[in-house]
Amino acid sequence: MSTQRLFCTFRLNDRLFGIDILDVKEVTAGTTFTRVAHAPDEVLGLVNIRGHIYLALDLHRLLGMPATIVTGDSRLVLFKSSVGNAFGVVVDEISDIQSADPSRIESFTRTDHEAALAISGRVDLIDSVCQLADELLIVLNPRRFLAVIEQSLAVTT
Repeated sequence: MSTQRLFCTFRLNDRLFGIDILDVKEVTAGTTFTRVAHAPDEVLGLVNIRGHIYLALDLHRLLGMPATIVTGDSRLVLFKSSVGNAFGVVVDEISDIQSADPSRIESFTRTDHEAALAISGRVDLIDSVCQLADELLIVLNPRRFLAVIEQSLAVTT
């Protein structure tokens, strides 16, 4: 018997993405971001959540999409410290917690899936894909997000 995996799912440009629920600390409504001087475009800024400061990243930009437009439906997904130090990503809207049988989850390979997903840019952030009953879930690996920021900083210095 295989154990179901749970994913925190959300929308970006009407596509369904997810992150393993074990990596998510909390999801919070939109807040005010304080810009960071000379930060890469992927950084929206710093945000204060109940006295704790988090780095807020633009997941659209991380994936090579046009910049996020923060709306009333936007949410900040914060990650546990095991993923990275005090950061989160802004998503268009949060969706349901989805369960998936591990046998339905396929490792992401560029040759098999890149053209089908029609995602340009940072496909290395995609961990796997899972066919749900009515939609394809693109599973991201948040442990790779901060590395993109570090690479951007290395290029600009």
